[in-house]
Amino acid sequence: MGQLRVVRAAGGPTTRGQRIGHELRDLINESIDFYHRYLSRRGVSSQELQDLLTPYLVASESQLPAHMAMLKGMSMGATVPVLELFAVNAFEELEPLLEQPEGRMLFLQRKEGYLEPPKTERCSSFSVVAPGVTLLAHNEHWLAGDLGNVGVVIDIPETGGVPVASPTIVCCLPAVGVNGRGGGQGIGSLSASDDHVGVPRVMVSRHALEAGNREDAVARAGLAARAGGYGHVFAFAGGDAFTIETTGTQLVLLDRPGPHTNHYRDPELAKLGPAASEGSLSRLTRLEQLLTEQRPETPEAVMDILRDHGSSPQAICLHPDPEEGDEASAVVFSMVADLEAGRMWVAPGTPCENEYEEVDLKGVL
Repeated sequence: MGQLRVVRAAGGPTTRGQRIGHELRDLINESIDFYHRYLSRRGVSSQELQDLLTPYLVASESQLPAHMAMLKGMSMGATVPVLELFAVNAFEELEPLLEQPEGRMLFLQRKEGYLEPPKTERCSSFSVVAPGVTLLAHNEHWLAGDLGNVGVVIDIPETGGVPVASPTIVCCLPAVGVNGRGGGQGIGSLSASDDHVGVPRVMVSRHALEAGNREDAVARAGLAARAGGYGHVFAFAGGDAFTIETTGTQLVLLDRPGPHTNHYRDPELAKLGPAASEGSLSRLTRLEQLLTEQRPETPEAVMDILRDHGSSPQAICLHPDPEEGDEASAVVFSMVADLEAGRMWVAPGTPCENEYEEVDLKGVL
């Protein structure tokens, strides 16, 4: 994948967005070109895209204006239309609305090995807590067409804001990573029957990334205007680790460290979602096995788990299927954070093939 791209942005939201967009301009344009191809295969015109996204755009402007200002700044810095950037940030809401070519299932359905079409889902995260140890891990599963279009954003707002450090697909706002309040977040997509028009999941995850403690995490993940659900895997220095599962209208806190993939673990919320896929179940079962057997307490031990290929039909370290081309699923980056030491490492691409690089968290922690 090459050297990890790191961007430091400080100031107001528009200024920070412009800096990010300018520094990652080449990758953002490559990513946008890929989504042009993706949408073209589905016959989506610019007007149709605008019609589909406008309700989500209105909700985001109303609820999270600072994050929308950053996105607009990114569009200026990268010289790409803001609607196209927003479309990538709202992909999990947009994709189920699109017509699929040749009768195929959605990307986010096929990659999980479904026989029946489900809703969106992706990624593997887990936390580890031991005496003096709090670790957070995340593998980002996404479209192979975005392989290489990854950067790390060091986002330092004006006085009073919460700084964050996040590996991210370059068109997206930061969603996973660590913050200046000693917290970290991993994310896994979930869907349920009460998904509706509202603030896209990526925007909600950016909001939640700033959480400073358990109460704050619940409030941010539970943003009332959210469009749908996520599995928010939180960990905080001092050993507090838990997962918050949300649907479009409901929220449950799972009060324990450990893994989460892409199906509801709370029995009541599971009634609102599709049956767990073989891919999500296989990754979860394998993560539970490895965490029990290996009891990792170092970043290096956690990295070894993220490199694992021992589950079937879907590996934790997922590689793209060549037959699926740029719409295959793959790990596009991997992250490990040591919240007690205030350190973070990122591997661009599959972690079995790419070295983890430590990120300088100056200004964040």
